[in-house]
Amino acid sequence: MIEHKLWAIAFAHASASSRVQMQYGLRKGESGTFDLTKPFATGERFGDYFERQMNPSYFVSKGLQESSLGKDLPAGVDEDDGVLQIEYPGSAWAELQGVVGGGFPLPYKDLEPQTVLSSHSGPARNILGSSISSGFYNGSALAIVSGSLPWSQGSDSSQDSMHLFIQRSNDADALSMLMSFMYNRGPYAAKDQVLRTQAIFDHCVAIEEDLEDDWTCFQKQNDFGARYIRQIPDVTNTLTLAAKHAATSYDSDLSWSDISNYLDVLEAYGFYSPAVTEKAKSAAQLTFNTLSSSGVISYRSDFGKVLEQIIVNLPIYELGEGGPYDELGKKQVYFYNEYSGTSLVVTSNEAGQADINEFVLAKNRVAIDINGAFIQLKTSDNVADCTQQANTALQLLKATIDDTYISLSAQITSKINESGECTFESGPHTPPLPVKDGYWDSSKLYNDAGNIVIDGIDCFEYTNAWYVVGGLSPSKAYSSDEWGAWRQSSALPNSTCLSDKE
Repeated sequence: MIEHKLWAIAFAHASASSRVQMQYGLRKGESGTFDLTKPFATGERFGDYFERQMNPSYFVSKGLQESSLGKDLPAGVDEDDGVLQIEYPGSAWAELQGVVGGGFPLPYKDLEPQTVLSSHSGPARNILGSSISSGFYNGSALAIVSGSLPWSQGSDSSQDSMHLFIQRSNDADALSMLMSFMYNRGPYAAKDQVLRTQAIFDHCVAIEEDLEDDWTCFQKQNDFGARYIRQIPDVTNTLTLAAKHAATSYDSDLSWSDISNYLDVLEAYGFYSPAVTEKAKSAAQLTFNTLSSSGVISYRSDFGKVLEQIIVNLPIYELGEGGPYDELGKKQVYFYNEYSGTSLVVTSNEAGQADINEFVLAKNRVAIDINGAFIQLKTSDNVADCTQQANTALQLLKATIDDTYISLSAQITSKINESGECTFESGPHTPPLPVKDGYWDSSKLYNDAGNIVIDGIDCFEYTNAWYVVGGLSPSKAYSSDEWGAWRQSSALPNSTCLSDKE
């Protein structure tokens, strides 16, 4: 592959990968790090905001600042830390490997920094390894100041709220400025600047321009971190403006071999497995074939669509996944208890260690290690012991997946018929539809008496006389025993329920 093409593809990939990891890889729940339902304070949505400040030109700018795009690097293989300067030993590389419970150890724990970063040991000054690692480090740095580490999960402290600061900041360059500051000074330094206290946070997000010049927000104006805070944003803005015009923007014809070779190099570094890479290749080639003319596509006009297919078919590595502090990195599957009563679920993990030991209510679920085993699965009323059948079902499901499996994307459901026979079904995870407010919920524990619920079967209202969970619906329970747990409490059916059934 021609060197400039490898640089261009690597910078574009780093830009896209960085955004995905920062949004969905920091253990912020299904909705992600930033609130995608709201615009940023600049009026932009997530995609436009990040495209303006963390596009491929951002990584070019970072390379210019850190090493003059490799020109200023020392001569020895073990002496330079790459075009975008991911420092090692310790420092940024150690963070990526999960030393503080963060980073992305799943790909990085077995990688050698000299092989991945040194401009003397890889193709095209190792720009692929350096740029991709720089993108991952963006996610690692943001996690440290956004309440994503194991001990800061759920924190509402201003010092754990960088994601909120970025989204609420009125300065148009807040993202690139703050990432630049953290890249030079380290993420923990940001806790003592714009995030120092809630009052300072509130003051700084309101600043519309030249955030870096406000001494309340950045106390140490002449240190090397704050001194260079404008370089990356300003160069990024200049290059982004130039890229809007054909005469001053980069373009090149890309063949399928160019893209395929790039993915082969990505795999060779160890970022992704052969199976994962092949999946991304297959999806990307379909789009390439649709867009290509005479066997090539335009980098400027077409490559973004091909890159999109690559990105959506590569796994999202989660913060700390596979690292020494990881409790969630194991590949899991949802187990649903579809029995009408409570079941005892005891499992081990892949290493044979005790994992789950809890009573799972009717119609409820628990996440288990797909590489583990059931130690015990039995109903609390002793109607059935399903341990053997459960392990068979788990092994059958495991046989259908490979290392591309995304944790919690599959489920096993357990049912028991009137004869006490255990049956299992497995497949893609399909969460049950939410129960409307006020209606009987078969998965809910009604711990106290006096709950009034609507039974969707007959639309009458029922009240529980004592503790109850699962079992027959209130209407069926009442018809079989008027003095049981559920008592009919309305003379007429609920009108809203009736209209919904029409």
